[in-house]
Amino acid sequence: MSVLGLALSTLRARRKSFVGPFVALFLSAMLVAACGLLMESGIRQGIGPERYAGADLVVTAKQSLVVDVDYDEPFGGRVRLPASAVDELAAIPGVERAVGDVEVRLGAVGSSGDLVGAIDGRPPVGHGWSSATLGPFALVQGGGPTAPGQVVLDGALAVRLAVGVGDDVTLTVGSTPGEYRVTGTVSPPVGTGALRQGVVFFIDEQVADLASAQGTSGLPGATDARGEVDAVGILAADGTDVRALAADVRDRTGLTVSTGDARGSVEFADASGSATTLVAIAGSFGGIMLMVVVLVVASALGLVVQQRRRELALLRAVGATPRQVRRMISAEMLVLSTTAAVPGALLGIAAVGVLHGLFVRAGVVSADYPVAVGPLPVVIAVVLTVGVAWLAGRMSARRAITVKPVEALGEAAVEIPRLGVTRTVLGVVLVVGGVFLSMLPAFVAGEDALAGAALSGVVLVIAVALLGPRIVHALVLLVEPFLRRSPHASTYLAGRNTRASSRRLAGAVVPLVLAITMTVVQVSLGAAQVAETERQVADGLRADLVLASSGTGLSPDLAGQVARVPGVSSVTPTVRSQALVRFAEPDGTLSAEALSVQGVDPSDLGAAIDLDVREGSTDDLQGESVALSVTGASKARAGLGDTVELYLADGTRVDAVVVALYGRGMGFGDALLPRDLVLPASGDGLDGSLLVVAEKETDVEMLAGALGRATAPYPGVVLADRASLVAAEKAALEANTWTSMILLVVLFGYVALNVANALVMSTADRRRELALLRLVGTRDRQVLRMMRIEAGVVVGVAVVVATVILLPPLAGVSLGLSEGQRAVPALSPVAYLATVAGAGAVGYLSMLLPTRAALRGRPVESIGLRE
Repeated sequence: MSVLGLALSTLRARRKSFVGPFVALFLSAMLVAACGLLMESGIRQGIGPERYAGADLVVTAKQSLVVDVDYDEPFGGRVRLPASAVDELAAIPGVERAVGDVEVRLGAVGSSGDLVGAIDGRPPVGHGWSSATLGPFALVQGGGPTAPGQVVLDGALAVRLAVGVGDDVTLTVGSTPGEYRVTGTVSPPVGTGALRQGVVFFIDEQVADLASAQGTSGLPGATDARGEVDAVGILAADGTDVRALAADVRDRTGLTVSTGDARGSVEFADASGSATTLVAIAGSFGGIMLMVVVLVVASALGLVVQQRRRELALLRAVGATPRQVRRMISAEMLVLSTTAAVPGALLGIAAVGVLHGLFVRAGVVSADYPVAVGPLPVVIAVVLTVGVAWLAGRMSARRAITVKPVEALGEAAVEIPRLGVTRTVLGVVLVVGGVFLSMLPAFVAGEDALAGAALSGVVLVIAVALLGPRIVHALVLLVEPFLRRSPHASTYLAGRNTRASSRRLAGAVVPLVLAITMTVVQVSLGAAQVAETERQVADGLRADLVLASSGTGLSPDLAGQVARVPGVSSVTPTVRSQALVRFAEPDGTLSAEALSVQGVDPSDLGAAIDLDVREGSTDDLQGESVALSVTGASKARAGLGDTVELYLADGTRVDAVVVALYGRGMGFGDALLPRDLVLPASGDGLDGSLLVVAEKETDVEMLAGALGRATAPYPGVVLADRASLVAAEKAALEANTWTSMILLVVLFGYVALNVANALVMSTADRRRELALLRLVGTRDRQVLRMMRIEAGVVVGVAVVVATVILLPPLAGVSLGLSEGQRAVPALSPVAYLATVAGAGAVGYLSMLLPTRAALRGRPVESIGLRE
């Protein structure tokens, strides 16, 4: 019989034994394929253009910083083009027309006085009427704007605002309102369907004024030679090859040229954000998932090999060579894994749709961002699953293949918990490495050390997987004397069984440890970040009241008006943004890190915020200077007095001198810059909030009333106190943890299901043992009691081991978040108890339910069953 035929015969004869590995491989292929499809969606997919649907090319400035490692870092905002670029592009052969476009985010005020018109949180945008040809938008009613104060609305936005041609509408730029007359409505470009974002068209000159009012320079033209544009849409001349034209424009200018659906990523910033999020989720979860798959599949296949040790020993005894046994097992693994992986990977297409829907509900991905379905991720999932199964099967059978035939028959009857030298040494090295990683935040500040502490849990789980039989055997030896001294026969039997079956128990303990550790570490990490940020904001915020916006932002001139309200001691405007810091690595290569930035007015900053300044002073935050948090300084590789190379959100380079180092970076950002630097580069040129400090002996409630009256003419301005701001920050952070929770539920479900499979198959394999106990006089309730005790030992050992290896990473996380000041493990009690309860339920039910099923049959019939 051929090796393949022998493998098929074995799989048919022992099909019940292979159910567990089949399920593990099936689910592994499904989840790996789903991760691959998510990544492909982020890389290859996008949202099609609407306002640029009629443009053959869309040209923009380069939106990322060039570095020597990995990939170029996106600036995080909009890098604009000079006005002169429009004429330069129009002069290129093959270009019929070049149209400059600039975007102004707006607020639209309804009849109730509230801001309306946003679609899925995206506010309407304003553009010059000349850019309507890039759609192209077609007039449905009325005519185009011809003078300041006139606008054209898209039809859907006009319906939401309940206005028509000839009506007046209130629009805001930041918090500044303006009255406009509606002269016409337009329909969306053909083929785009309903617009995902409302559009308002002004005359070009007025858009220039509005853009200047929010910190940008405006639309290009003869009247504004200093203007800038967000993008330039190009209409190709008839008969022009668009691909050749795109290449020519790129070569001549060095600018970024977008065609096809890539034009949508220029138009919609949230599309690029969704793509980046999907790639990040797929990359991180996919990497963790692969490690979990290796451990779970190896555990499942190891259990099967343990159940077949008598069969393999007999093959060796009757003359089968190690090479023949190895080829047989390899063939079995290939057949089993291929049969499971192909349908599992295909089901991953449906699974990615479910995950995408969950991410949409969590608010991390746009609802209309499509999922890419291609063959490559499915094929890769099948190849990876088959490869992991083949390798895990060969490693699991290594002992049975290399041992002498006589010794193999002896080991088939009695389990030996000893491990190979290589496996033992590697396990010990990983234990030491995991503990070292967990303690990194005690010596190094920054996100890398924090990530290392979180990763140490995975390293320690792998170490437990390698040393599992010895660890389980050692713990069982501690428990077994207490069980042996029990007057109950069932307790005595449970003790002897657990001592004799440490390898079998390790196959169940390791996945349970994995499920508990991964879940508790990740949930505790998220909870600790939320708690630390909340604490820092609560401890550092000194302002009595906060003015924020329910729309696009606060107009920069509002701070001066608020400062004139009686009872106000000081007003500190803040604007949140992002910056890149570029630096040279020790080997000379250029690298960059993203910093969360706040632009602040340094005068009276200390009255509004206590940053816990460690070195220097924020009073020196003038001109090209920066204050860095401890974490920000670690990212920038800089200290007090150093000059750092910063790039603001619009690509503006600032060589800033570090004038202060502070400690509350999670609450107030990695870096503080002068507001005058950040505001023009933030894209919309609007403040995010105003921190108001009351004069001494001023009643805060009365001041709040005065501020409410002073800001009443400004739509979207929201007044909050200190507690409300802290609560809002906490709510925003908790919303971001939903992504992790979704992935953790998927991961825990995968591991728990495979643990249940392993325990069910392991318990079912003992039906002859249970039948023998019943034949020699053991009662059914004694058998159940024995199995309950064994289940308790399995769950108890898993909980003890998981708890021990949880402590180092969670202590490291606490050190990292508190910047080395607290080493108390950041354990979430709710997550710990819930996870332990879930793992315990899985362990108990998976052992007791098949035991009850086995007890329903007659022992005489069960004792004659084949192994």
